[in-house]
Amino acid sequence: METRDLKTKMKNIEVKEKYTSVESIDYQENKKVVLRGFVDTIRAQSKVIFITLREKLDTVQVVYCLSPKASDEIQSTFKNLKKISVESFIEVEGKTVSVKRPIESCTKKTFEIEAEKIKIVGDVYDKLPFLVKDASSTLKDNKNPSVGYNVRIDNRFLDFRVGATHAMIRIIDETMHSFRDYLRKNDFIEIKTSKIIQSGSEGGANLFSVNYFDKTAYLAQSPQLYKQLAILGGLKRVCEIGHVYRAEVSNINRYLSEFTGMDMEMQLEGTYIDYVYFLHKVLTNIFSSIKENRERELEIIRKYQHFEDLKYKEEPVIIEHCKAVDMLNEKGCNLTYNDDFSREEEKKLGAIVKEIYGVDLFVVIDYPKDVRAFYTYVDTETGKTRSYDFIMRGEEILSGAQRETRYTHLTDAIIAKGINIESLSNYLEPFKYGAPEHIGCGIGLERFLKAFFGFDDIRYFSLFPRDPNRIFP
Repeated sequence: METRDLKTKMKNIEVKEKYTSVESIDYQENKKVVLRGFVDTIRAQSKVIFITLREKLDTVQVVYCLSPKASDEIQSTFKNLKKISVESFIEVEGKTVSVKRPIESCTKKTFEIEAEKIKIVGDVYDKLPFLVKDASSTLKDNKNPSVGYNVRIDNRFLDFRVGATHAMIRIIDETMHSFRDYLRKNDFIEIKTSKIIQSGSEGGANLFSVNYFDKTAYLAQSPQLYKQLAILGGLKRVCEIGHVYRAEVSNINRYLSEFTGMDMEMQLEGTYIDYVYFLHKVLTNIFSSIKENRERELEIIRKYQHFEDLKYKEEPVIIEHCKAVDMLNEKGCNLTYNDDFSREEEKKLGAIVKEIYGVDLFVVIDYPKDVRAFYTYVDTETGKTRSYDFIMRGEEILSGAQRETRYTHLTDAIIAKGINIESLSNYLEPFKYGAPEHIGCGIGLERFLKAFFGFDDIRYFSLFPRDPNRIFP
Protein backbone atom coordinates (compact mmCIF):
# COMPACT_ATOMS: atom_id res chain seq x y z
CA MET A 1 0.00 0.00 0.00
CA GLU A 2 1.33 3.44 -0.91
CA THR A 3 2.05 5.93 1.84
CA ARG A 4 -0.65 8.26 0.54
CA ASP A 5 -3.28 5.49 0.65
CA LEU A 6 -2.22 4.52 4.17
CA LYS A 7 -2.51 8.12 5.38
CA THR A 8 -5.98 8.39 3.83
CA LYS A 9 -7.07 5.16 5.50
CA MET A 10 -5.71 6.22 8.90
CA LYS A 11 -7.45 9.58 8.61
CA ASN A 12 -10.81 7.88 8.12
CA ILE A 13 -10.47 5.59 11.14
CA GLU A 14 -12.98 6.35 13.88
CA VAL A 15 -12.88 5.03 17.42
CA LYS A 16 -16.34 3.60 17.94
CA GLU A 17 -17.67 3.04 21.42
CA LYS A 18 -18.42 -0.63 21.91
CA TYR A 19 -19.59 -0.13 25.47
CA THR A 20 -22.31 2.06 26.94
CA SER A 21 -21.23 4.15 29.90
CA VAL A 22 -23.38 3.77 32.99
CA GLU A 23 -23.61 7.56 33.20
CA SER A 24 -25.13 7.87 29.73
CA ILE A 25 -27.85 5.21 30.05
CA ASP A 26 -31.33 6.67 29.70
CA TYR A 27 -34.17 4.28 30.33
CA GLN A 28 -35.80 2.71 27.30
CA GLU A 29 -37.65 -0.55 27.85
CA ASN A 30 -35.60 -3.56 26.68
CA LYS A 31 -32.79 -1.38 25.37
CA LYS A 32 -29.73 -3.51 24.61
CA VAL A 33 -26.55 -2.42 26.38
CA VAL A 34 -23.00 -3.65 26.93
CA LEU A 35 -21.50 -2.27 30.13
CA ARG A 36 -18.15 -2.52 31.88
CA GLY A 37 -17.33 -1.59 35.43
CA PHE A 38 -16.32 -2.63 38.92
CA VAL A 39 -18.42 -4.83 41.19
CA ASP A 40 -19.49 -2.49 43.97
CA THR A 41 -21.66 -5.03 45.79
CA ILE A 42 -22.84 -8.56 45.08
CA ARG A 43 -25.70 -10.53 46.60
CA ALA A 44 -26.17 -14.10 45.40
CA GLN A 45 -29.19 -16.35 45.84
CA SER A 46 -29.72 -19.86 44.56
CA LYS A 47 -31.09 -18.83 41.16
CA VAL A 48 -30.37 -15.10 40.95
CA ILE A 49 -27.41 -12.76 41.43
CA PHE A 50 -27.75 -9.05 42.21
CA ILE A 51 -24.72 -6.92 41.36
CA THR A 52 -24.24 -3.20 41.80
CA LEU A 53 -22.02 -2.18 38.90
CA ARG A 54 -19.90 0.95 39.39
CA GLU A 55 -18.35 3.05 36.65
CA LYS A 56 -16.76 6.34 37.69
CA LEU A 57 -19.45 8.13 39.73
CA ASP A 58 -22.45 6.07 38.65
CA THR A 59 -23.94 2.76 39.71
CA VAL A 60 -26.64 0.52 38.27
CA GLN A 61 -28.19 -2.71 39.49
CA VAL A 62 -27.54 -5.82 37.40
CA VAL A 63 -29.75 -8.89 37.81
CA TYR A 64 -28.58 -12.24 36.46
CA CYS A 65 -31.08 -15.10 36.65
CA LEU A 66 -30.38 -18.78 36.07
CA SER A 67 -32.89 -20.31 33.69
CA PRO A 68 -34.24 -23.79 34.56
CA LYS A 69 -33.21 -24.86 31.06
CA ALA A 70 -29.70 -23.44 31.31
CA SER A 71 -26.91 -25.50 29.78
CA ASP A 72 -24.18 -27.05 31.89
CA GLU A 73 -21.79 -24.34 30.69
CA ILE A 74 -24.12 -21.53 31.79
CA GLN A 75 -24.73 -23.22 35.14
CA SER A 76 -20.98 -23.46 35.67
CA THR A 77 -20.56 -19.78 34.77
CA PHE A 78 -23.37 -18.85 37.16
CA LYS A 79 -21.72 -20.83 39.96
CA ASN A 80 -18.40 -19.04 39.39
CA LEU A 81 -20.07 -15.62 39.29
CA LYS A 82 -21.56 -16.23 42.73
CA LYS A 83 -18.00 -16.34 44.06
CA ILE A 84 -16.61 -13.17 42.47
CA SER A 85 -15.19 -10.51 44.74
CA VAL A 86 -16.17 -6.89 44.98
CA GLU A 87 -13.90 -4.70 42.84
CA SER A 88 -13.68 -7.35 40.13
CA PHE A 89 -13.92 -5.73 36.71
CA ILE A 90 -16.71 -7.27 34.64
CA GLU A 91 -18.52 -6.93 31.33
CA VAL A 92 -22.30 -7.17 31.22
CA GLU A 93 -24.50 -7.73 28.19
CA GLY A 94 -28.19 -7.25 28.79
CA LYS A 95 -31.21 -4.99 28.51
CA THR A 96 -32.83 -2.26 30.57
CA VAL A 97 -35.91 -3.22 32.57
CA SER A 98 -38.09 -0.92 34.67
CA VAL A 99 -38.46 -1.48 38.42
CA LYS A 100 -41.53 -0.98 40.60
CA ARG A 101 -39.66 0.80 43.38
CA PRO A 102 -36.68 3.17 43.11
CA ILE A 103 -33.32 1.50 43.74
CA GLU A 104 -32.04 3.88 46.41
CA SER A 105 -28.59 2.30 46.58
CA CYS A 106 -27.82 3.17 42.92
CA THR A 107 -27.55 6.40 40.98
CA LYS A 108 -29.71 4.80 38.28
CA LYS A 109 -32.86 4.33 40.33
CA THR A 110 -35.71 3.73 37.88
CA PHE A 111 -34.40 0.70 36.02
CA GLU A 112 -32.02 -2.23 36.26
CA ILE A 113 -30.05 -4.33 33.79
CA GLU A 114 -31.37 -7.79 33.11
CA ALA A 115 -28.12 -9.56 32.27
CA GLU A 116 -27.91 -12.09 29.49
CA LYS A 117 -24.17 -12.59 29.79
CA ILE A 118 -21.54 -11.60 32.35
CA LYS A 119 -17.81 -11.93 31.75
CA ILE A 120 -15.07 -11.44 34.32
CA VAL A 121 -12.51 -9.19 32.62
CA GLY A 122 -10.28 -8.56 35.63
CA ASP A 123 -10.56 -10.84 38.66
CA VAL A 124 -9.43 -10.10 42.22
CA TYR A 125 -6.64 -12.50 43.17
CA ASP A 126 -5.84 -11.40 46.70
CA LYS A 127 -7.42 -9.79 49.73
CA LEU A 128 -8.23 -6.16 49.01
CA PRO A 129 -6.08 -3.63 50.91
CA PHE A 130 -9.35 -2.01 51.99
CA LEU A 131 -12.98 -1.95 50.94
CA VAL A 132 -14.14 1.05 48.94
CA LYS A 133 -17.33 1.21 50.99
CA ASP A 134 -15.26 1.52 54.19
CA ALA A 135 -13.57 4.61 52.75
CA SER A 136 -16.87 6.05 51.56
CA SER A 137 -18.67 6.98 54.77
CA THR A 138 -20.69 10.18 54.25
CA LEU A 139 -21.80 12.81 56.74
CA LYS A 140 -25.25 11.22 56.56
CA ASP A 141 -23.78 7.96 57.85
CA ASN A 142 -22.68 9.89 60.96
CA LYS A 143 -19.37 8.06 61.19
CA ASN A 144 -15.80 8.58 60.06
CA PRO A 145 -14.29 6.46 57.27
CA SER A 146 -12.67 3.40 58.81
CA VAL A 147 -9.71 3.47 56.40
CA GLY A 148 -6.72 5.56 57.43
CA TYR A 149 -5.16 8.22 55.19
CA ASN A 150 -1.85 6.39 54.69
CA VAL A 151 -3.59 3.12 53.78
CA ARG A 152 -5.62 4.95 51.15
CA ILE A 153 -2.61 6.75 49.67
CA ASP A 154 -0.46 3.58 49.72
CA ASN A 155 -3.19 2.00 47.59
CA ARG A 156 -4.10 5.11 45.64
CA PHE A 157 -5.42 3.15 42.64
CA LEU A 158 -8.15 1.76 44.89
CA ASP A 159 -8.79 5.12 46.52
CA PHE A 160 -9.51 6.57 43.07
CA ARG A 161 -12.64 4.38 43.07
CA VAL A 162 -14.02 6.20 46.13
CA GLY A 163 -16.69 8.65 45.00
CA ALA A 164 -15.26 11.73 46.75
CA THR A 165 -11.75 11.04 45.45
CA HIS A 166 -12.97 10.57 41.89
CA ALA A 167 -15.06 13.74 42.14
CA MET A 168 -12.06 15.71 43.40
CA ILE A 169 -9.94 14.53 40.47
CA ARG A 170 -12.63 15.84 38.13
CA ILE A 171 -12.50 19.23 39.87
CA ILE A 172 -8.70 19.32 39.66
CA ASP A 173 -9.04 18.68 35.94
CA GLU A 174 -11.70 21.38 35.58
CA THR A 175 -9.47 23.90 37.35
CA MET A 176 -6.53 23.30 35.01
CA HIS A 177 -8.76 23.24 31.94
CA SER A 178 -10.43 26.53 32.87
CA PHE A 179 -7.08 28.22 33.60
CA ARG A 180 -5.62 27.06 30.28
CA ASP A 181 -8.72 27.78 28.22
CA TYR A 182 -9.23 31.31 29.54
CA LEU A 183 -5.61 32.27 28.94
CA ARG A 184 -5.63 30.75 25.46
CA LYS A 185 -8.66 32.90 24.63
CA ASN A 186 -6.60 35.88 25.79
CA ASP A 187 -3.70 35.10 23.42
CA PHE A 188 -1.42 33.30 25.87
CA ILE A 189 1.00 30.69 24.56
CA GLU A 190 1.41 27.59 26.72
CA ILE A 191 5.06 26.68 27.27
CA LYS A 192 6.94 23.93 29.08
CA THR A 193 10.07 24.99 30.93
CA SER A 194 12.94 22.85 32.15
CA LYS A 195 12.69 21.36 35.62
CA ILE A 196 16.42 20.53 35.71
CA ILE A 197 18.26 23.76 36.39
CA GLN A 198 21.75 25.03 37.13
CA SER A 199 20.79 27.28 40.06
CA GLY A 200 17.71 28.57 41.82
CA SER A 201 15.68 31.65 40.96
CA GLU A 202 15.76 32.80 44.59
CA GLY A 203 19.48 32.28 45.07
CA GLY A 204 19.49 28.53 45.65
CA ALA A 205 17.40 28.09 48.80
CA ASN A 206 15.16 25.05 49.36
CA LEU A 207 16.35 23.16 46.28
CA PHE A 208 16.53 19.43 45.63
CA SER A 209 19.92 18.52 44.15
CA VAL A 210 20.28 15.79 41.53
CA ASN A 211 23.21 14.14 39.78
CA TYR A 212 23.40 15.45 36.24
CA PHE A 213 26.15 13.41 34.59
CA ASP A 214 29.34 14.86 36.14
CA LYS A 215 27.62 17.95 37.56
CA THR A 216 25.21 18.86 40.33
CA ALA A 217 21.89 20.16 39.09
CA TYR A 218 18.68 21.12 40.86
CA LEU A 219 14.94 20.64 40.51
CA ALA A 220 13.22 23.91 39.67
CA GLN A 221 11.45 25.65 42.53
CA SER A 222 9.72 27.95 40.03
CA PRO A 223 9.54 28.55 36.26
CA GLN A 224 9.99 32.25 37.04
CA LEU A 225 13.22 32.93 35.17
CA TYR A 226 12.19 30.93 32.10
CA LYS A 227 8.86 32.73 31.88
CA GLN A 228 10.72 36.02 31.85
CA LEU A 229 13.14 34.82 29.19
CA ALA A 230 10.14 33.92 27.03
CA ILE A 231 8.81 37.47 27.33
CA LEU A 232 12.26 38.91 26.61
CA GLY A 233 12.23 36.76 23.49
CA GLY A 234 9.07 38.47 22.26
CA LEU A 235 6.46 35.79 23.05
CA LYS A 236 4.46 38.53 24.80
CA ARG A 237 2.08 36.28 26.80
CA VAL A 238 2.96 32.85 28.16
CA CYS A 239 1.58 30.38 30.67
CA GLU A 240 2.53 26.99 32.06
CA ILE A 241 1.02 24.21 34.12
CA GLY A 242 3.86 22.11 35.52
CA HIS A 243 5.50 20.59 38.56
CA VAL A 244 7.39 22.71 41.07
CA TYR A 245 9.74 21.42 43.77
CA ARG A 246 10.45 22.78 47.25
CA ALA A 247 12.85 21.05 49.66
CA GLU A 248 11.16 22.36 52.78
CA VAL A 249 10.54 20.38 55.96
CA SER A 250 7.31 22.13 56.83
CA ASN A 251 3.76 21.42 57.91
CA ILE A 252 2.75 18.54 55.63
CA ASN A 253 -0.90 19.57 55.83
CA ARG A 254 -0.09 22.88 54.12
CA TYR A 255 3.04 22.30 52.03
CA LEU A 256 3.97 19.75 49.39
CA SER A 257 7.51 18.93 48.25
CA GLU A 258 6.17 18.56 44.70
CA PHE A 259 3.16 20.55 43.61
CA THR A 260 1.52 21.80 40.43
CA GLY A 261 2.22 25.39 39.50
CA MET A 262 -0.12 27.37 37.27
CA ASP A 263 2.05 30.24 36.08
CA MET A 264 1.66 33.12 33.69
CA GLU A 265 3.75 36.04 32.45
CA MET A 266 2.83 38.83 30.07
CA GLN A 267 4.17 42.00 28.56
CA LEU A 268 2.84 44.96 30.53
CA GLU A 269 0.24 47.01 28.68
CA GLY A 270 -1.38 49.56 30.95
CA THR A 271 -0.86 49.70 34.71
CA TYR A 272 0.01 46.85 37.00
CA ILE A 273 -3.37 47.31 38.71
CA ASP A 274 -4.99 46.46 35.36
CA TYR A 275 -3.22 43.13 35.60
CA VAL A 276 -4.60 42.60 39.12
CA TYR A 277 -8.08 42.98 37.65
CA PHE A 278 -7.20 40.51 34.90
CA LEU A 279 -5.95 37.95 37.42
CA HIS A 280 -9.13 38.32 39.44
CA LYS A 281 -11.07 37.52 36.28
CA VAL A 282 -8.91 34.42 35.71
CA LEU A 283 -9.81 33.19 39.20
CA THR A 284 -13.51 34.01 39.05
CA ASN A 285 -13.70 32.28 35.68
CA ILE A 286 -12.30 29.13 37.34
CA PHE A 287 -14.91 29.43 40.11
CA SER A 288 -17.70 29.75 37.53
CA SER A 289 -16.40 26.80 35.49
CA ILE A 290 -16.30 24.55 38.54
CA LYS A 291 -19.80 25.59 39.58
CA GLU A 292 -21.31 25.25 36.10
CA ASN A 293 -19.52 22.11 34.90
CA ARG A 294 -18.85 20.20 38.13
CA GLU A 295 -21.93 20.86 40.22
CA ARG A 296 -22.51 17.15 40.70
CA GLU A 297 -18.93 16.57 41.86
CA LEU A 298 -19.24 19.44 44.35
CA GLU A 299 -22.36 17.87 45.83
CA ILE A 300 -20.68 14.46 46.06
CA ILE A 301 -17.74 15.97 47.96
CA ARG A 302 -20.15 17.89 50.19
CA LYS A 303 -21.69 14.58 51.26
CA TYR A 304 -18.31 13.48 52.59
CA GLN A 305 -17.06 16.77 54.05
CA HIS A 306 -19.01 19.97 54.50
CA PHE A 307 -17.76 23.22 52.97
CA GLU A 308 -19.23 26.69 52.54
CA ASP A 309 -19.72 28.20 49.10
CA LEU A 310 -17.02 30.73 48.29
CA LYS A 311 -17.99 34.39 48.65
CA TYR A 312 -16.45 36.84 46.18
CA LYS A 313 -17.31 39.92 44.15
CA GLU A 314 -17.12 40.46 40.42
CA GLU A 315 -14.65 43.30 41.01
CA PRO A 316 -11.62 42.60 43.22
CA VAL A 317 -11.41 43.86 46.79
CA ILE A 318 -7.95 45.50 46.80
CA ILE A 319 -6.17 46.48 50.03
CA GLU A 320 -2.81 48.21 50.23
CA HIS A 321 -0.24 46.46 52.41
CA CYS A 322 -0.01 49.40 54.82
CA LYS A 323 -3.81 49.41 55.20
CA ALA A 324 -3.77 45.67 55.90
CA VAL A 325 -1.13 46.28 58.60
CA ASP A 326 -3.39 48.89 60.19
CA MET A 327 -6.36 46.52 60.10
CA LEU A 328 -4.36 43.80 61.85
CA ASN A 329 -2.88 46.15 64.44
CA GLU A 330 -6.38 47.35 65.32
CA LYS A 331 -7.13 43.71 66.20
CA GLY A 332 -4.13 43.35 68.51
CA CYS A 333 -1.19 42.59 66.21
CA ASN A 334 2.09 44.48 66.45
CA LEU A 335 3.29 44.92 62.87
CA THR A 336 5.31 47.58 61.08
CA TYR A 337 4.88 48.66 57.47
CA ASN A 338 8.03 46.70 56.57
CA ASP A 339 6.71 43.36 57.85
CA ASP A 340 5.36 40.45 55.87
CA PHE A 341 2.37 38.50 57.18
CA SER A 342 2.69 35.19 58.95
CA ARG A 343 0.29 32.32 58.27
CA GLU A 344 -1.70 33.24 61.39
CA GLU A 345 -1.83 36.91 60.41
CA GLU A 346 -3.06 36.05 56.90
CA LYS A 347 -5.83 33.98 58.45
CA LYS A 348 -6.74 36.80 60.83
CA LEU A 349 -6.73 39.30 57.96
CA GLY A 350 -9.05 37.02 56.02
CA ALA A 351 -11.53 37.04 58.90
CA ILE A 352 -11.35 40.85 59.17
CA VAL A 353 -11.95 41.31 55.43
CA LYS A 354 -14.83 38.81 55.50
CA GLU A 355 -16.46 40.79 58.30
CA ILE A 356 -16.04 44.15 56.54
CA TYR A 357 -16.51 43.27 52.87
CA GLY A 358 -18.37 39.95 53.03
CA VAL A 359 -15.89 38.16 50.75
CA ASP A 360 -13.48 35.22 51.04
CA LEU A 361 -11.21 36.49 48.24
CA PHE A 362 -9.22 39.73 48.24
CA VAL A 363 -5.89 41.19 47.08
CA VAL A 364 -3.09 42.79 49.09
CA ILE A 365 -0.88 45.08 46.99
CA ASP A 366 2.26 47.22 47.34
CA TYR A 367 4.36 45.07 49.65
CA PRO A 368 7.64 46.48 51.06
CA LYS A 369 10.68 45.56 48.98
CA ASP A 370 12.44 43.70 51.80
CA VAL A 371 9.83 40.92 51.74
CA ARG A 372 9.73 40.40 47.95
CA ALA A 373 12.08 38.71 45.48
CA PHE A 374 14.97 40.59 43.88
CA TYR A 375 13.26 40.71 40.48
CA THR A 376 10.26 42.70 41.83
CA TYR A 377 9.83 46.23 40.46
CA VAL A 378 10.15 48.98 43.07
CA ASP A 379 8.23 52.21 42.46
CA THR A 380 10.76 55.03 42.74
CA GLU A 381 8.12 57.50 43.99
CA THR A 382 6.55 55.39 46.75
CA GLY A 383 9.45 53.06 47.54
CA LYS A 384 6.96 50.17 47.49
CA THR A 385 6.93 47.19 45.18
CA ARG A 386 4.37 46.74 42.45
CA SER A 387 3.37 43.40 43.88
CA TYR A 388 0.24 41.55 44.93
CA ASP A 389 -0.94 38.50 46.82
CA PHE A 390 -4.41 37.04 46.40
CA ILE A 391 -5.72 35.67 49.69
CA MET A 392 -8.65 33.25 49.83
CA ARG A 393 -10.23 32.11 53.09
CA GLY A 394 -7.20 33.52 54.92
CA GLU A 395 -4.60 31.72 52.81
CA GLU A 396 -2.34 33.07 50.07
CA ILE A 397 -3.16 31.31 46.79
CA LEU A 398 -1.45 33.55 44.24
CA SER A 399 1.63 35.72 44.38
CA GLY A 400 3.07 37.97 41.71
CA ALA A 401 4.47 41.33 40.70
CA GLN A 402 5.67 43.58 37.96
CA ARG A 403 9.25 42.54 37.15
CA GLU A 404 12.32 44.72 37.27
CA THR A 405 13.68 44.90 33.72
CA ARG A 406 16.41 47.56 34.06
CA TYR A 407 19.75 45.79 34.08
CA THR A 408 21.55 48.00 36.60
CA HIS A 409 18.58 47.99 38.96
CA LEU A 410 18.49 44.20 38.77
CA THR A 411 22.15 43.80 39.63
CA ASP A 412 21.82 46.24 42.51
CA ALA A 413 18.79 44.33 43.85
CA ILE A 414 20.62 40.99 43.67
CA ILE A 415 23.60 42.35 45.56
CA ALA A 416 21.31 43.97 48.15
CA LYS A 417 19.68 40.58 48.76
CA GLY A 418 23.09 39.03 49.42
CA ILE A 419 22.84 36.67 46.44
CA ASN A 420 25.96 35.67 44.52
CA ILE A 421 25.55 37.59 41.29
CA GLU A 422 27.62 35.04 39.34
CA SER A 423 25.02 32.37 40.08
CA LEU A 424 22.46 34.40 38.12
CA SER A 425 24.69 35.56 35.27
CA ASN A 426 22.75 33.52 32.69
CA TYR A 427 19.52 35.10 33.88
CA LEU A 428 20.92 38.64 33.84
CA GLU A 429 22.54 38.54 30.40
CA PRO A 430 19.34 38.89 28.29
CA PHE A 431 18.36 42.07 30.15
CA LYS A 432 21.24 43.86 28.41
CA TYR A 433 19.51 43.57 25.04
CA GLY A 434 16.15 45.32 25.16
CA ALA A 435 13.72 44.07 27.81
CA PRO A 436 9.97 44.75 27.55
CA GLU A 437 8.21 45.67 30.78
CA HIS A 438 6.37 42.61 32.02
CA ILE A 439 4.40 41.20 34.89
CA GLY A 440 3.36 37.77 36.13
CA CYS A 441 2.29 35.44 38.89
CA GLY A 442 2.25 31.88 40.14
CA ILE A 443 -0.64 29.86 41.56
CA GLY A 444 -0.21 26.63 43.49
CA LEU A 445 -2.99 24.37 42.20
CA GLU A 446 -3.25 22.23 45.32
CA ARG A 447 -3.20 25.16 47.72
CA PHE A 448 -5.73 26.98 45.54
CA LEU A 449 -8.17 24.08 45.83
CA LYS A 450 -7.46 23.60 49.53
CA ALA A 451 -8.50 27.21 50.11
CA PHE A 452 -11.43 26.94 47.68
CA PHE A 453 -12.95 24.18 49.78
CA GLY A 454 -11.63 25.45 53.10
CA PHE A 455 -10.20 22.03 53.99
CA ASP A 456 -7.31 21.49 56.40
CA ASP A 457 -5.08 19.11 54.43
CA ILE A 458 -3.44 20.00 51.11
CA ARG A 459 -2.57 16.38 50.35
CA TYR A 460 -6.14 15.57 49.35
CA PHE A 461 -5.69 17.75 46.26
CA SER A 462 -2.68 15.88 44.87
CA LEU A 463 -3.11 12.59 43.03
CA PHE A 464 0.22 11.29 44.30
CA PRO A 465 1.29 13.62 47.14
CA ARG A 466 4.94 14.16 47.91
CA ASP A 467 6.01 15.48 51.30
CA PRO A 468 9.02 14.85 53.59
CA ASN A 469 7.42 11.59 54.73
CA ARG A 470 6.20 10.21 51.40
CA ILE A 471 7.82 9.22 48.11
CA PHE A 472 5.44 6.34 47.21
CA PRO A 473 3.48 5.46 45.14
